[in-house]
Amino acid sequence: MQGVILAAGNGTRLKPLTIARSKAMITVANKPCVEWIYEAMKRHAKEVFFVVRQDQQDIIKHFEGRAQFIFQDKPLGTGDAVLRCKDRVGGRFIVSNGDILVTRDDMRKIAKSKEPAVSAFRAENPQEYGIFEESGGSAIGIEEKPKKPRGDLANAGIYVFDDDIFERLEKNKKSQRGERELTDAIKFPAKMHVIEKRCEITFPWEILDANKFILEEHGSQIHPSAEIREGAFIEKNVAIGAKAVIGPNCFIRGYSSVGENCKVGNAVEVKNSVIMENSFISHLSYVGDSVIGSNCNVAGGTIFANLRLDQKNIGMKINGKYVDSGRKKLGAIVADGVQFGVNCTVMPGKRIWPNLLIPPCTIIAKDIEKQPSLKVWKRVLD
Repeated sequence: MQGVILAAGNGTRLKPLTIARSKAMITVANKPCVEWIYEAMKRHAKEVFFVVRQDQQDIIKHFEGRAQFIFQDKPLGTGDAVLRCKDRVGGRFIVSNGDILVTRDDMRKIAKSKEPAVSAFRAENPQEYGIFEESGGSAIGIEEKPKKPRGDLANAGIYVFDDDIFERLEKNKKSQRGERELTDAIKFPAKMHVIEKRCEITFPWEILDANKFILEEHGSQIHPSAEIREGAFIEKNVAIGAKAVIGPNCFIRGYSSVGENCKVGNAVEVKNSVIMENSFISHLSYVGDSVIGSNCNVAGGTIFANLRLDQKNIGMKINGKYVDSGRKKLGAIVADGVQFGVNCTVMPGKRIWPNLLIPPCTIIAKDIEKQPSLKVWKRVLD
């Protein structure tokens, strides 16, 4: 069996993290999201192909020598992505979107299908997904984002196909948005696997859900080279990367990940957060329900608030539209290379763009996309 991972998407809804990295390379439990998908698929597929853009060098370099690459440089849909595999993939093969996590057991059940198959999960909000019509355990049709759903079995984004999928994709007309839709080429009835657990990364806060998903599946991931100093208290389950330094006298709460070469200083609390590689959280800081990119420096006394005073849900402005996260606790999303001065406060649900310098004692009450003025800061230093 061969495997195909679709990873050419731009991930615009995950900005600012996807400004400097591919969506599939966002870190959860100290590995790129797509690495977890690759590892689960490689148990069943002798050969794995990634469909990527040629400019996604982070994916290409990470998997060089372990996988092969097929290029889709224009966003022409998932059907187009699969069709590009025609000359290199054959027989029965498994396909997964590059932002969907399932358990190893569910991946095994899908991969063992001896006939073309689809996967489904029970959606709480079925109007936001493609919903399968089901009969006798088989999918007999699909309706995309129905206004009045007749069921809750949503498309989980993992498929088993054989060679005839390519012919059907070539024959099908493109959608109104000019894309080839993979679901239009599915031959019904199709065997349907209902998976038990699934996590998809579409919005920034779902990185925290994915991190928890992996840690629940795999347990704590503490590298033997990590230095855990005196007084550090670490709950289960967490991920702590190679050569990370934790403490002294700090608190790493459950479902947190601290990446390779990170430092978490004295009297720091990290709660349900993802801190990517080479970042430093200095003394007397609090990181709550947040995502901190790589190569960041969080100076002493910085607080990432994660709860509104009125305890309402926290939302973000995504591609110009306000989106409710559905979470009452959500901190900040900080891109790579951000440097904080001391005693900053970041209000819930705020995003900070890459490589910015945040002046000391700043209260961040809105997204920061451009460099804040440093005039006052420079006068103080002078």
